[in-house]
Amino acid sequence: MRVDPDGPQGQTGGARADGGSPFIWTGGRPALDLCNTRLAEREYLNAPADLARWVVEAGLLPAPVPVSDQELWAARALRDGLRAGLLAGEKDRVGAVAHAWLDGAPGRLCVEGATLQTRFTPGAETAFCALVSAVLDALELARDWPGRVRECASVACPVVFLDTSRNGSRRWCSMERCGARAKATTYYQRHRGP
Repeated sequence: MRVDPDGPQGQTGGARADGGSPFIWTGGRPALDLCNTRLAEREYLNAPADLARWVVEAGLLPAPVPVSDQELWAARALRDGLRAGLLAGEKDRVGAVAHAWLDGAPGRLCVEGATLQTRFTPGAETAFCALVSAVLDALELARDWPGRVRECASVACPVVFLDTSRNGSRRWCSMERCGARAKATTYYQRHRGP
């Protein structure tokens, strides 16, 4: 699979307004944003500093924290496990990955009485604890949107997105970018001369 040399930053969120972020942002879903830190062969979490920057840009921590090589490897394994489970629509797989992560996260999981929403109070300000938000989001996606996490149909764009369309037929991460390109290509192929 080829990754667009321009990168998928122009899609649903894209690079931040400051222009300095290499990360892909897919509409406020930390689980999907984490899944999109590796696209085909393109790795965005190459060093511990990348993970430290990502958790801040994702809004999971207010400031960078030290990240070890072990935490980076664990975060990559978490990402890969969640991505595979969400794309396959396998609730049990997402649950197992989440259980393993939550088992090692120091802190307390609470339930908001009025909304029944879960809230994690970290026991420490670490990248490991910060990623609990992505884990809880992945559980919500697996529970409430089974089979609706998809990879963009464009061969140049392996971005993961949530298909919220009524009939579940969305194919592209962004209609403005990938969908428009696909439609333009189809139109050109139909109308070009012999």
